[in-house]
Amino acid sequence: MSPEDPSVAAPSWRAPSRKENLHLPATPESDQPNARIPAALHPLIQDYVGQINAELPGLVTAFYLVGSIALGDFVRGSDVDFVAVLARQATPDDMTTLRAIHERIAHQYPAWQMEGRYWQPDALGGVDDADSPFPKYFEGKLAWSTNSTLHAVTWWILQHHGIAVFGPPPQTLVYTVDMGHLLREQRANLNSYWATWTRRPKRLAMLLSDWGVQWAVLGVLRQFYTFHEQRITSKTQAGEYALGRLPARWHRIIQEAIALRNGLDRRYYRSRLARASDAVHLLRFVIRSCNERFGAL
Repeated sequence: MSPEDPSVAAPSWRAPSRKENLHLPATPESDQPNARIPAALHPLIQDYVGQINAELPGLVTAFYLVGSIALGDFVRGSDVDFVAVLARQATPDDMTTLRAIHERIAHQYPAWQMEGRYWQPDALGGVDDADSPFPKYFEGKLAWSTNSTLHAVTWWILQHHGIAVFGPPPQTLVYTVDMGHLLREQRANLNSYWATWTRRPKRLAMLLSDWGVQWAVLGVLRQFYTFHEQRITSKTQAGEYALGRLPARWHRIIQEAIALRNGLDRRYYRSRLARASDAVHLLRFVIRSCNERFGAL
């Protein structure tokens, strides 16, 4: 994570008209940016919050950062993952305004891609498909959604590591995460999405790229970590964990993936083809071993 620049004045990210409703202390300290948020993201978040407050006052009552930022593994190319809480159901006019805000933010900050969902308070922690559609911002588009796929992971990260840009501390949100459900969700994802990286031609081709190797290798190792530890960790930490748990046969491809993700100059392969082959074999090994050991989940 990038250190904060003390020479830059700290922006106010508080929703100014919501302090009493959010039960937040109206102190100078509460208006300072969270030290866990990379300094490079301060302008984006300040602009987003400012536009939300100006154009949709009172609609968004809390805004949390999750994903790699919350897990301390944010690198260039990482998404800005978020969970937002709404005061009421969004209207079509709200959606039009919210879409315009996201489009402006995406245009102004092309290096960072926001992704997240806007929830009603009583929907927090839900893992079933929603009865009422909610706004979802994904891959540069805002649309209505009811799909709850992999939400248990988001709820776990929010509860244990979430960063409140404004709103109540995430640890005070009232919901529980069923670890059994989370592990079943992970197993389904392991045998669907991640399995396609071992056989689908387009994804096999992506393993010839630096991005594809770090994404697939560390992505599947995050699930390896979760099955064994029943917790969620970052991609880099999952790779380091696997180095201490998997046979030496796999260490070179794991070290390569860690180096690629973190922008390190060191490389462990001369051949991209050999590297891609090792990545495929590692994925198959991890998927098979997790199914054999945790298949009854």
